[in-house]
Amino acid sequence: MQHQQAGSLQLRGYKVPLSLSDLIWLEGNSNYSLLHRHNAPNLMTAKTLVRWQKMLPEFIRISRGALVNPSHIARLHRISTYQVEITLTDGTVLLVARRRIAEVFKAIKAVN
Repeated sequence: MQHQQAGSLQLRGYKVPLSLSDLIWLEGNSNYSLLHRHNAPNLMTAKTLVRWQKMLPEFIRISRGALVNPSHIARLHRISTYQVEITLTDGTVLLVARRRIAEVFKAIKAVN
């Protein structure tokens, strides 16, 4: 069972709570999600990105396979009308899905 406290998340099977500020982005893979963390190994969980999106409403869904922590967005770069890249604090570059571009810009503007 997962319990969310202010700024952290207790995952089943892990004794130490996961700090949400260390969570950079989540990568979806069928019924699993890979949690990419700052200065820590990645974690694989048996949850879909839809479930994570409901648990972490402050995170931004940028594509079918990615959910990002807005505090780890280092750069947002519009390549063309239909192509936008997000560079994260760990150097990862992710493409924003064409149909989510307006939604992502709106969400980032609301955070800043």
